[in-house]
Amino acid sequence: MIQETKIIVIGCSGGGKSTFSKQLAAILNLPLYNLDNIYWLPDTSHLPRHAFKKRQRQIMKENGWIIDGNYSHTVGYRIKRCRLAYFFDMPTEVCLNGVLTRNRKRDDIACELEPNEELLDAIRAFPFTVKPKILHLFEKYPKVKVITFHSHEEVNAYLEALRREYGLNI
Repeated sequence: MIQETKIIVIGCSGGGKSTFSKQLAAILNLPLYNLDNIYWLPDTSHLPRHAFKKRQRQIMKENGWIIDGNYSHTVGYRIKRCRLAYFFDMPTEVCLNGVLTRNRKRDDIACELEPNEELLDAIRAFPFTVKPKILHLFEKYPKVKVITFHSHEEVNAYLEALRREYGLNI
């Protein structure tokens, strides 16, 4: 494990954050925490906000981690405490397609969630509501290194370069 490596992966739902995070965790040999798996319970209810924040605080006390997920009400807390942020700034159409076509049975979430109009509307609004807040937080915490992806091709090229850097053929 790379000690003191504290990474967050954020961006709009359906953009490919979780797929990327799994591969990144394997390459860097870091523990991965998927916020969807923490927030959502098997019966499709969710943790109360205070318990969700408490769990994130516990995780961030560890020496090294990757935290995958947006959750705009806690993203500032995570940006402030990470050293590296991967920002998935994907086109809205890519995110909508990602949510509509992804496997509902995921190992990174405790329950199966069907896409609904509320989620689709949130994806459509993301560039105008959440993205500006994230960009403002990046300005507020300039010591955080930010790597932004605009396409899956950029993500794949980055992961391939990282695998070569670490001498991995996975």
